Amino acid sequence: MLRKKIDNSSKAGMMVGYIHHPSDRVVAVESGWNMTHLVMAKLLKDTSGTREAAMELVDSAVLVPVFKKEDYEYVDGFGGVLESNVNFYEENLRLHVGHLFLFMKGAWQYSDNGIDWDPISEVFIDGSGITWSGVRDAVEATA
Repeated sequence: MLRKKIDNSSKAGMMVGYIHHPSDRVVAVESGWNMTHLVMAKLLKDTSGTREAAMELVDSAVLVPVFKKEDYEYVDGFGGVLESNVNFYEENLRLHVGHLFLFMKGAWQYSDNGIDWDPISEVFIDGSGITWSGVRDAVEATA
């Protein structure tokens, strides 16, 4: 029996994280900001392009975290946040979340299914020519 593919694109919730070394656990927060995943991708690219900056962002109050977990079981466990037909980490499921951002491999990666991860620079093409210096710029631009 074939299962219908689950479409998370209409879900507005987003989580942002990084891989903590040496444990390889993912530390992630759900942002309380009311912005689209397109705006979040641009914000992450423009303001937090290094591992250190990503860690500082996730560990701070800048994203207005409404939920935080510090021990996702590597990338697979973090992917379990999204509803999927192939989810081995159902205890991590957050039904309203449809977009994951994870700093790994030296860049921000994006997933809307918890399995496939692509660099945000390949998924989100920004031709605006605008660079944001912080969350305030992003929020004001989308208000």
